Amino acid sequence: MGLFSRRRKARDPQEDPNSESAVEELAPEESEEEAGEGVGPFDEADHPERGDLLDAGSLWIPAVKGATIQFSVDRRRDVVLGVVYVKAQTAVQLQVFAAPKSANIWDDVRSEMISSIASQGGSSREAKGEYGTEIRAQMPANGKRSANPVRYLGIDGPRWLLRVTVTGRGAVDDKAASSLIHEVLDRTVVSRGQTPHPPREILPLHVPRTKKDDGPTADDGRPRLSLPQRGPEITEIR
Repeated sequence: MGLFSRRRKARDPQEDPNSESAVEELAPEESEEEAGEGVGPFDEADHPERGDLLDAGSLWIPAVKGATIQFSVDRRRDVVLGVVYVKAQTAVQLQVFAAPKSANIWDDVRSEMISSIASQGGSSREAKGEYGTEIRAQMPANGKRSANPVRYLGIDGPRWLLRVTVTGRGAVDDKAASSLIHEVLDRTVVSRGQTPHPPREILPLHVPRTKKDDGPTADDGRPRLSLPQRGPEITEIR
């Protein structure tokens, strides 16, 4: 099974600041099966069988013992913006974006993000991590003088970029972050599909089907990748 760059990180896409945002929660049953061996995330070409992974559209995601899975949703457009795992005071958000077939884009986006963070009064530095060069930032909190630590990781894959945002305890505790990141990414599969998407456009996600509800599905009006906004993304999660 081929593995993709565990060394590169995803940039920072965010919701439209003028849109109303909501969160869907899912409490899936735990499973003992694993998506595959080795370090993820995987591309669907290397792991074509979904097995017991949850189908969230462009991401096939695992149930993680002790973790809550939440979905950030733009209610106005009925678009799922990201998948968030919350466990032991650490939150890990996944968002996946289209990328050119011939080039990786995390390096360019990372540079743009650093400039954007500074323009908002935040601070950041690049650091080497398990998945390559990442951003460790202090993002100003809305209406407060304090700043919130955030880590931004980017993983380039074939025609996609997975952005991983870590907030909470994991933003300052590498061990806590690594534990949850591996529990999630080592069993995550990106199902990019063959539909054309402009580079940096968010790929469609939806809430996995449950017995009660199929959940909202992203159709049209998907947002493009945006730069970091003031405040940590975890403040979007209630």
